[in-house]
Amino acid sequence: MDYGKSIDVALRFIEERVGEDLTASGIAASAGYSAYHFDRIFKDAIGLTPIAYAARRRLERALDDVIAGKRLIDVAMDRGFQTHAGFTKAFRKCFGFPPSLARLRARPRTAGAPDAASLREYYMGGFHMHPHIFELTPFSVVGFPSRHAGRAGKAVNASTFWAEIGLDYGTILTELYDTFPLSKHFEVCMCYDVDEESGEFTYVCGRGIDVPEDLAAIRPGMTRVDVAGGLYAAFPTPLVDELTDRVLEDHWNDVFLRWLPQSEFEYDDNRRDFSYHDRRDHGEYFGGKLQIDFYIPIRKRGAGMA
Repeated sequence: MDYGKSIDVALRFIEERVGEDLTASGIAASAGYSAYHFDRIFKDAIGLTPIAYAARRRLERALDDVIAGKRLIDVAMDRGFQTHAGFTKAFRKCFGFPPSLARLRARPRTAGAPDAASLREYYMGGFHMHPHIFELTPFSVVGFPSRHAGRAGKAVNASTFWAEIGLDYGTILTELYDTFPLSKHFEVCMCYDVDEESGEFTYVCGRGIDVPEDLAAIRPGMTRVDVAGGLYAAFPTPLVDELTDRVLEDHWNDVFLRWLPQSEFEYDDNRRDFSYHDRRDHGEYFGGKLQIDFYIPIRKRGAGMA
C-alpha cells in the first residue's frame, strides 16, 4: 500500500503546529490512522517516529533562530523550553554541538517544505562524509589574536576572515616563518572564546609550531595559543581552483549540520576547532588544485555529561 499521501499530510500537520504540544494520537489522526499503526508507517518512511520527528523539527527551527542571531534565552522561550539550560542540553543532544557554535559557524539554511524522500535520506544516513579520526598531537600557534563582534546571520570563515578585517596576512606570515624556521610548514586559523549571548569571539591566523625549540624565539607583541591534543576529526575540503567563501561555508555546514548530528560523536567544547593550511593551500599538489582541512575536537556522545 502507498502511504505517501498520508505521510505528507502528517508532515504538513507537524510543520504547521511545530510549536505546540503534539501527541502521537493527534498526528496519526491527522492522517487517518491509529497511533500504533501510524508510528510504524511513519518511522519506515522517515526514520523517526512522529513524536521524535516533531521534537527534531522544533529544534531545527530553534537552530535557524540561533543562526539568525537571536538571543539564546529568547529562542529557548519562543520554542517552548522552560529554561536556557534545558534548551542548550536538548540542542546539544540533537545536533552534537552547543548553540553558540551554530551562530559562529553555520550559514542560514534555505527554508523549504520537508518531503518524505529527502527526510528519509537525511535521517536514515543517506549523506556521507569520511573524515580522518585520530589522536592529535598537541602543538602551538603563534600570531596576533584580535577580538570581534558577533555577526548575526552570517557565518565566520576563519580561513579567509583575515581579509575581511584587513589583516596584512602575507607580511605577517613572512615574519612568522622567518622567526620560527624549525617547525614544518603549516598555518592555523581559528575562532575561539565565543561569548554565548553576544557571539563575540577571538580570532587568530598564525604560524603552526610543532618544534618546541621554536617557541624560544617569540617576540614582544606575538601571542602563543596552545592547541590541546585529543580526539579530532579532520575534514579535507573538495579540491577546487579557488577556496571561495561559498566553498568553505558549504563545507562547514556539511560538517556541523549534516555529519555531526548523524554521527556517534559530539563536539568537545573543552578544546578548539580550526582550519589547517599546508602546502596544498598553495596549489603545490593535485595539478594546482587547492585544499585545506577543517579540524573539530570530538568525543563520544554523552561523554561530557555530568
